[in-house]
Amino acid sequence: MPVLAVSNHLLALATEGQDKDLGALLEFIPGATLWTWIAFFVALPVMWKMIYGPITKALEERDRKVEDAMVAAEAARKEAEHRMAEAKAELDKARAESRRMVEEAVARAERQASEAQQKAEERLKAQQVKANAEIEATKRAALQEIRNFAVELTMTATRKILQQDVNDEAHRKMVRDFVGATGSTERR
Repeated sequence: MPVLAVSNHLLALATEGQDKDLGALLEFIPGATLWTWIAFFVALPVMWKMIYGPITKALEERDRKVEDAMVAAEAARKEAEHRMAEAKAELDKARAESRRMVEEAVARAERQASEAQQKAEERLKAQQVKANAEIEATKRAALQEIRNFAVELTMTATRKILQQDVNDEAHRKMVRDFVGATGSTERR
């Protein structure tokens, strides 16, 4: 039918006087029209196989490629979502690990500070014990010196009183025992 419409249109143009030669060409001849239709229907399978078939196949191939691209895009979107979820999980894991590491570092620092404080307290106690021992030793040495001085003083006083020579060693022992006895009673 489209061929008939085109031929009628060309006939109308030719009859308007635009081209007289074209009008003779398009003049309606029933036998020619019949052979045109016969030629068309004979050529139609060849045209279908050679022209319309490849065009149809190309269009179908294009549709298939579009569908494949859509499927691939959907798969890529799902893969991207999956990767995004994995990345988020990794990020959460890294954050948790960093929090744990910070907590461990703080605990370690607190433990080290506690240990340092404990060691300082132990050193202070040791120094106090040492100082107390030194004070006690100095006190004993001073007391011993005072006792020795008291013995010497007593011996000197006794010599003067008696005005005689006293056996030093024997009397020293006696005075020490006496001073030792009085010193131990004073401590009580």
